[in-house]
Amino acid sequence: MTRLNGGIIGKTNKASFGKNKQTTFTSSGNLCTQASTRVVKTLLVAGGAGGGRTHAGGGGAGGLRIVDVPVAGPSAVPVVIGGGGAGGTSPCGAPADNPGANGGASTIAGLDGTVSAAGGGGGGGGNAVGVAGGSGGGSSPAPGEGAGNTPPVSPPQGNPGGNSNGTTVTSGGGGGAGASGGDSTTLGTGGVGGAGSDVSPTFPGAPNSGVYAGGGGAGAGHNYNGSTGVPGNGGSGGGANGGSNSGGTGSAGSANTGGGGGGGGYNHSGTVRGSGGAGGSGVAITREINKASGVWNLRSQFSAVKQGTWPDGQVFVGVNLDYLIVAGGGGGGGHAASNGGGGGAGGYRTTGYGPSPLRGSALGSELTGTYTIVVGGGGTSCYNATNGSCSSIAMSSTITSAGGGAGSSGNSSTLAHTGGSGGGGSSGTCGAAGNTPPVSPPQGNNGGDGSGPSGYAGGGGGGATANGSDAGPDNYGSDGGNGGAGAPNAILGPDTSYAGGGGGFTYSNCASAGTGGAGGGGKGGRAGNSPHPTNQPAVSGTANTGGGGGGRAVASAPGGGGNGGSGIVVVRAPSAVAFAGSPCCAFTGSTHPGGDKIAKFTASGTLTVSMA
Repeated sequence: MTRLNGGIIGKTNKASFGKNKQTTFTSSGNLCTQASTRVVKTLLVAGGAGGGRTHAGGGGAGGLRIVDVPVAGPSAVPVVIGGGGAGGTSPCGAPADNPGANGGASTIAGLDGTVSAAGGGGGGGGNAVGVAGGSGGGSSPAPGEGAGNTPPVSPPQGNPGGNSNGTTVTSGGGGGAGASGGDSTTLGTGGVGGAGSDVSPTFPGAPNSGVYAGGGGAGAGHNYNGSTGVPGNGGSGGGANGGSNSGGTGSAGSANTGGGGGGGGYNHSGTVRGSGGAGGSGVAITREINKASGVWNLRSQFSAVKQGTWPDGQVFVGVNLDYLIVAGGGGGGGHAASNGGGGGAGGYRTTGYGPSPLRGSALGSELTGTYTIVVGGGGTSCYNATNGSCSSIAMSSTITSAGGGAGSSGNSSTLAHTGGSGGGGSSGTCGAAGNTPPVSPPQGNNGGDGSGPSGYAGGGGGGATANGSDAGPDNYGSDGGNGGAGAPNAILGPDTSYAGGGGGFTYSNCASAGTGGAGGGGKGGRAGNSPHPTNQPAVSGTANTGGGGGGRAVASAPGGGGNGGSGIVVVRAPSAVAFAGSPCCAFTGSTHPGGDKIAKFTASGTLTVSMA
């Protein structure tokens, strides 16, 4: 905890009274504004575009805008982060030299409507011209750069791409937020990407040193005089370098910068054509501006100090918070006349109280206030089983764990779902991917595969520390795959395991259904036939563990497989902090023997952080 007090003691007039909270969004979510917030100063950077294919232009950077967005606090303000555009390739049946794809728009929805930054324009490929966008794509050898600031806004959100020098083998760099893309200068030399913009004066401490939206460099061209073609470098702010003169693929723009992808290169003999690099995803940074005028007496000032609401630069009260965030587990597959794979565990994200490979960074320098906690429910089991729901904490940044993927049912028409951990496959189907959407450290693992076309057993759902196991061989005696193991966590005190995958079914009365992974995973079902006539029903994941549900065997019991277990959110802070939460049925507050304060949520609610 830090406390820096440069305030005035005594009666004084202040033009600003309230805390200015800065939040960085690297993926889409909601900004939960403070009660006194009326304006959110917002940086929007859209996704950068992909570079083109073959001695190609660099992708244009995503549009960059700094806007004041009116809001009504407290409220949930939707923020959308645009993805990077794909690099130009040559898929089957398509033209040989494609331009890169445009990046996706980033948006924020305020009281006056939605504000948008446009995705970057794709780099020209082969003889295709650059594409218009937030910043425009660089030209291919066919002259024609993409226009920037499209659609037009004021101030401009970007710049045009660079142009070719008119030869058949050189291209221009993608435009950046701070400068146009560079033109090709000599035969075989690609233009550089336009520079990005430095926003750190407005958003202090912004990631990436505060520089965003650099254009992608053009790929190296074919130089007929035999000298080496040279690729263009990407612009500062995440722009990627172009591909080499050996026909190299353009590099990808940096994630969460809006940087453009590099154009593909071309070798001297003209036989190797490089694909374009993908553009980098966008980013948003919000800064809540709290303003009120008046005269504040000593009592008011000291109350502001305690609550961390004295103006920026005078008093700051902050604390590092540890967390455990587990999403709801996926439902096991299977219903009526169908078998099922195990449900994947809910995504598992934590700080210092979990195993070292899975530890993320603590929420740093959190100001006192009231914040939204979401605890995801478990997915349901049926023929089309459902994923678990996400769990999250919305504070200076939003940390989200994805719901576990549902298990497959019956056949290929109901495949396993991706999620925090992936669902297990059923009859002749594969398990699904975990850690979806991807985060680092990974929040989960893949589901296991079902047995072959005969479909005698299902794969286990993935868990926090391991993939779900594959089912046994495709014969009547096949065992179901076990659910992937969950992960221990000591944030509440003694180690408790969370996020185990659900077990897969077995159709054989002499085989074993898959066991649920440690951490609340449910066991799979087993059919009941002679000499073991007793059906073994699928088991649901354990509540508040994020465990996946077990997959059902077709003859095991009425109904479907096991439902996924609900998630949990736990926050832990030093003894100087006080926690309060609501509603009372969701929140439990306690003090660790060492003095740390603990807030446990078994259902969604709000957490109020203050100084003890």
